[in-house]
Amino acid sequence: MTNNTPYSWKEQLLAHLDEQLVCSAVNDSDPDWEYIDSEMIKFGSLSHSQLDVKEIQRRCLRLLETQTKDFRLIVHLLRTLQHAGEPKELVLAAQILSDFTRQYWHVCYPTNIKLKLRLANQIIKRFESVNDIFCRSANSKMRDDILGSFAYLAQSWHEQSPELSEQIDALSRGYQRIEESEQPIVLASAPKEAAMPITETVQPPANSFVMPAININQHDERQWKQTLLQVSEVICLQMPESSVGYRLRRYAIWHSITMLPQADRQGKTPLAPVSMDRIMDYRAQLSQPSNSLLNNIEQSLSLSPYWLEGHMLAAQAAAKLGYSEVADGIAEELRLFLARLPNLVNLHFSDMSPFVPDSVKEWLEDCRKTESGQLFHSNTTLLQQDVLLCYEQQGLEAALKLIESSLVAAIEPRDKFYGQLLSAQLFELSGMGYMAAHLYQQLYTATLHFSLKDWEPSLVRQLVQKTDKIPETTMTMDRDLQ
Repeated sequence: MTNNTPYSWKEQLLAHLDEQLVCSAVNDSDPDWEYIDSEMIKFGSLSHSQLDVKEIQRRCLRLLETQTKDFRLIVHLLRTLQHAGEPKELVLAAQILSDFTRQYWHVCYPTNIKLKLRLANQIIKRFESVNDIFCRSANSKMRDDILGSFAYLAQSWHEQSPELSEQIDALSRGYQRIEESEQPIVLASAPKEAAMPITETVQPPANSFVMPAININQHDERQWKQTLLQVSEVICLQMPESSVGYRLRRYAIWHSITMLPQADRQGKTPLAPVSMDRIMDYRAQLSQPSNSLLNNIEQSLSLSPYWLEGHMLAAQAAAKLGYSEVADGIAEELRLFLARLPNLVNLHFSDMSPFVPDSVKEWLEDCRKTESGQLFHSNTTLLQQDVLLCYEQQGLEAALKLIESSLVAAIEPRDKFYGQLLSAQLFELSGMGYMAAHLYQQLYTATLHFSLKDWEPSLVRQLVQKTDKIPETTMTMDRDLQ
């Protein structure tokens, strides 16, 4: 008999077969197939009690191990696990589907993609039908395991069958909720002489956030990623205005990506793009953003690590919701990812749509310029505060060293100017009037020779770039009016 464990099932499921057998259909006259096909008709019928489910499973696995990787066998095998809604069996079903899909989806029978999609839809519908049963009966570890399998399944299908990936995306959201009974908090009163201890059950407020149980699982990359995603989701729910959860989510998505995906000379990869219908829907909803929209975008980009436009859409939604820290954090994390793998900007999806569209490049540049402008005056003020505090606590030498380090790091001429001005002010505070006056004179003389381009070159570059984008028709109109 077949040993009913995930390991033994996976071993049989992924057993090596010749390439010709892998893509072949099961032989219609095979006695095992005839038995399976005839018995499956009894599922849900009056004859259901006569079924020998273990025998069906044993024969399915034997055929998958020795004869073929026909996807119809997977459909039947999973149905035996899905029918009762038993959480352990549903977890096993998700693992089997995920493992099989990653290995054989693109080569297994049937070769007709429409038929294969229809069979996959049957499996997904059966997972949907037992969703409530799972949520009522499963524990947090089962939830983590099944969501991990769903995540890898969605990622596999995203590259080859994005419509199925979208369905798994929705399915995952339904399976995230479990209804484990929370143990009441029991407080014991202090004993009073001969009085009996009094216990009081404290129920959490009805509107309080109930922290879901999260198992830290580092056994493999898939489980660790799923753990990180779950933690990030909790943080985002608790503190939607904070960037912490969103930054952690991007770490979970990207931390294991150390190499560029395979591509041809034109930069075309085999990766399928996110559905254009979905992208258009997200863009349309940005006119009336909601937390639900932001969460949906985040869920989609979690399943599609190279859909970088999604991060721009998420940041735009966050900004419109008033979560400016979130929007800035998303932009910064994307910049860091691109800085780590700069050649991503040259790669395309299988339809030749770019990983990094021009709209995303322009958005990142605008964010950088905005941050530069916002930090310009505040950086000077913060430096002045730090220097004065250092002067008061540690003396002149330490304060001058702090200024020197800021001058080394300064890029803009005006930043260096203000650093030297702080030095003059410190000399004056320390009673070194001659040195202070001499430095003030040097700075004043320098200002007489500064042009705007010398003073703040980044501002001039920004103006030039903006001017270059003015349409020719507008400039012609201006000349006509003169």
